[in-house]
Amino acid sequence: MDKQRSKFLLIVIYLCFLAVLTRLFYWQVIKGSQLHEQAIAQIYKLEKILPRQGQVLSSDGYPLSLDYSYYRLALYKPNFQTDLDTILQEITNIKPEFATQNAKLLEKFREPNQKWLEFLGEFTTSEKNQLATISGTNFQARQKRYYPEDTLAIDLILGLERFYKRQLSGQVGFKRNVIDATGSQLLTKKNWQKSEIDGQDVPTSLHRQVQYLVENTLKQGLVTYQADSASAIILEPKSGQILAMASVEASPSAFSKVKNITHLFEPGSIFKPLVMTAALDSGAINSNWICTRCNQARVIGEDSINNWDKQFHPDSSLKDVITNSDNIGMSYIISHLGLDKFLDYYQKLKLNQKTGVELPGESVSPLKTYWSEIDLATASFGQGIALNQLQMLQAFNSIANDGLLVNAHLNTSHQSQSSRVFSEKSTNTIKEILAYAVDHSPVAKLKSKDMDSVCAKSGTAQVAVAGKYGDNTIGSYIGFYPCINPKYTMIVTISNAQTSQWGSSTAAPIWFELASHLNRLL
Repeated sequence: MDKQRSKFLLIVIYLCFLAVLTRLFYWQVIKGSQLHEQAIAQIYKLEKILPRQGQVLSSDGYPLSLDYSYYRLALYKPNFQTDLDTILQEITNIKPEFATQNAKLLEKFREPNQKWLEFLGEFTTSEKNQLATISGTNFQARQKRYYPEDTLAIDLILGLERFYKRQLSGQVGFKRNVIDATGSQLLTKKNWQKSEIDGQDVPTSLHRQVQYLVENTLKQGLVTYQADSASAIILEPKSGQILAMASVEASPSAFSKVKNITHLFEPGSIFKPLVMTAALDSGAINSNWICTRCNQARVIGEDSINNWDKQFHPDSSLKDVITNSDNIGMSYIISHLGLDKFLDYYQKLKLNQKTGVELPGESVSPLKTYWSEIDLATASFGQGIALNQLQMLQAFNSIANDGLLVNAHLNTSHQSQSSRVFSEKSTNTIKEILAYAVDHSPVAKLKSKDMDSVCAKSGTAQVAVAGKYGDNTIGSYIGFYPCINPKYTMIVTISNAQTSQWGSSTAAPIWFELASHLNRLL
């Protein structure tokens, strides 16, 4: 009997010992790191050190976006040395709106089980320093983005902030202080700190006055022409720097997008000068070329190519083809150029790839894998291909820039990258043609008195829906001024204008309205 009892006691002791070991293993190994952190939290107070975030700067160095720091207040009951009402009175003496702003939160905080709570409201550094001596208060540094120019170029700025998030944000620092039982810092103990790294500024080419002019002129254009949307971009020709870029809508969407790069459209007749320059540059045609078959519609298989006004222009020169925006003449020019050379120039103009502008969400349309004869013919007047507005302007700017294609960009710290697409001889020829077309078309009356030669082209394209063209149109006007050593290259597009479907009657007036003010701003 004694042996059984001894055996039983020994087993119990072993089991208890095993239970103790298991429990020790649980607390020291499994829960050890968590308990260590809790112990450290009672001895040390870890604070974030927020870096100065970088600013998006306009061309004159003015901050288009910046951050400001503030503090949020939290209260911890166990550390109170006076009652809550006394503490609240001290807070409202400095921040009168605090009690009203936090009425519901204070009601919750008065509940017995609620030990800690963070409250609404922004406290300045001065206010925080006055209240930090009150036991039970705790302040957390916060940052908020601020836009001094309000909504000016806001979609561009937000896009730049997303694109350069890491560069603008910098790195958060940390500070660990030894604290006593009340949470107050012990100055006699050694503390630890990892310094923050401030964010870097992003200098841009955005010209505030020009951007303001563009946005307001487009808004007026929406009303005047009863359109769905309107967009514009202005480039500095030699550098490719974007001076202004905006898109406005009659019914704005809730999503922030830069439609100049996210929206694809068929360029229509503004594409013709690029095809003609390519044909001249390749030697497929010369400057004396005459369209001997422009006296009738061109038939390709079951399809027929005609002009926008159903009129024919026999024996048209290159100047006549551009001035009359002759689709028939252009279809013959691209036939001389041929598919292989057309695709070669298309790629040189980087129309098959993104521009690489420092904004998220740029759209690009892949090239067709199969091209029929009619596909090539319609491409000569900008149908059957889709581009974003910046792609089109970057390509057209190669004519303004004597055949050099420069990458369009916003960040002025980036060096411009360029590649030769056309010879200077070819661009000089097309400049003469474009200037002649402007002066011998109805848009000539839109030129202000101080404007001499303008090299530009209008265009109108139907909008394809589910593979079929409907009634909606996009009117465009693209060009540069002056023709020799231009100061700017600009594109304007307007969607579904109700007063007129033609780009020469809608986009062109907006273009020349902007141009009349640009000379004094640039």
